[in-house]
Amino acid sequence: MKYSQFLIKTDKIPPKEADNASTRFLIQGSFIDQTMAGAYSFLPLGFRVLENIKKIIQEELKKAGAQEILMPVLQPAELWKRSGRFDQIKDELWKIKNRAGKDFCLSMTAEEVITDMVARQVKSYKDLPLILNQIQTKIRDEARPKGGLIRLKEFLMQDAYSFDADEKGLDQSFDKIVGAYKKIFDRCGLKALESRADVGAMGGRDSLEFHVISEAGEDKVVMCEKCGYAANQECAECLFKIPEKIIGCEEKLKQVKTPNMVTVDEVSEFLKLSKDQIIKTLVFKAGKEIILALIRGDFSLSQKKLEKVLGKEVEKATEADFDQVGLMPGYVSPVKLDKKIKVIADYSIKTGKCFVAGGNQADTHYINVSLDDFSVDRWADLIGVGEGSICKACGSKLKVVKAIEVGHAFKLGDKYAKSLGAKFTDEAGREKYCEMGCYGIGLDRLMATIVEANHDERGIIWPKEVAPFWVNLFSLSEAEAVKKAAEQLHQKLTEAEMSVLYDDRDVSSGVKFADADLIGAPYRIIVSDRTLKKNSIEVKKRGEEEYKMVPLSEIVEWLKKN
Repeated sequence: MKYSQFLIKTDKIPPKEADNASTRFLIQGSFIDQTMAGAYSFLPLGFRVLENIKKIIQEELKKAGAQEILMPVLQPAELWKRSGRFDQIKDELWKIKNRAGKDFCLSMTAEEVITDMVARQVKSYKDLPLILNQIQTKIRDEARPKGGLIRLKEFLMQDAYSFDADEKGLDQSFDKIVGAYKKIFDRCGLKALESRADVGAMGGRDSLEFHVISEAGEDKVVMCEKCGYAANQECAECLFKIPEKIIGCEEKLKQVKTPNMVTVDEVSEFLKLSKDQIIKTLVFKAGKEIILALIRGDFSLSQKKLEKVLGKEVEKATEADFDQVGLMPGYVSPVKLDKKIKVIADYSIKTGKCFVAGGNQADTHYINVSLDDFSVDRWADLIGVGEGSICKACGSKLKVVKAIEVGHAFKLGDKYAKSLGAKFTDEAGREKYCEMGCYGIGLDRLMATIVEANHDERGIIWPKEVAPFWVNLFSLSEAEAVKKAAEQLHQKLTEAEMSVLYDDRDVSSGVKFADADLIGAPYRIIVSDRTLKKNSIEVKKRGEEEYKMVPLSEIVEWLKKN
């Protein structure tokens, strides 16, 4: 492909909207063009990359046994109402009405549609196992689209769905797709972490995310460099040590004065006690319900974990909420509550025997608090795992890193099969529900992540399999012999099915070098008077500084090997 015949409009000036490297270089390099916040057009260069990514995904999923289908973006709301998610998912699900006032959804995912379809197609155990895959446009009413292609309103998504006769079959299908995903990310030049994750609104019994460590990421991943443990911070677990000095409550519960002492640090210092002997009580509101969340004073509480326990979103209580239920800010505790308020406590509190807790009155705390002095509605893991927390698997210190989620896999079980009627008859003639899994990769986000992981200060360094062109070819001379040699080499590489961008523009060599670095083809080939005298050409890999002299007659084989 000749540069002069291709729509490429590079820009020396970084775009104002770029808040990360991928947005900057993809716009500067003429790969994408912003249509509006959260939606981009793919220009010819970007489309070539997108198609290469798509090809890799399709090849690996086909090897894993997936059959390709295509489902509509427009979905009947009735299916979402049957699954219960029409009301469960709030603002992100784009809900619309037709001219007759009937409800529809724009697809942000396709569990409902595919389960309904399979319910009509699959009747017998002989039809299973089944893995169906599509690559389709998805729509999400994203409140804060940012990061270029990382968080979008409209995006291209690969989503596969597995249907099995039992949990064992689901586990096998899950492992097949996870294996395919590893190969996909490897071919895309990415080192992806497998991280435990929360199932969230998808539901089901297990979830795995794939993350690429990056400062541009919006997720936080807790990881252990020693044993390889990794989990999204929202559901990460850690080891909590039993206090070195466990004090038994030999004396009775009593109140003591703690003037203006409201934080764990203040109470700990005032009473000369370690933080692990203090019960930290946090007050949340779920709808109209007030909830007390208890955790040991040496830990922080994860609001996401609390929401998972309750099965609904919570927010911190306001002063009006405190007044409504008669709680004293700064001195709240579960001890001697006047009203019935739900209490959720972290397991770490079970490691102690004698605690300090708020006194439910200004400037007071209870001491000598035992587990018998208050009631707990539910015990759960509420710890917010952070930097320096202790790995549950090996006892090493954990790190927290920013990362981009590039893939997600769920074991859905029979959640959607039951609500949407995906049943089959087993060998004994009994009706059973399918066990489902779902698996997704966002292609736009994957492209951005590849750039985040493969760039320098000059531009993109594309991995070979996803690059828009393998070779950026140009000459450094106006001599006819040099131009002719470059033209012939362009023809030769094209005939050998090497994707080549031949920069035939009448511009300076400096402009050509700068654009070549920005666009990021894996190889740069230069034809000049000097190289022709040696019947050779100069070849340089993007990201390396040294050129290699390669004989003209050997260039095709050299590129194939390298």
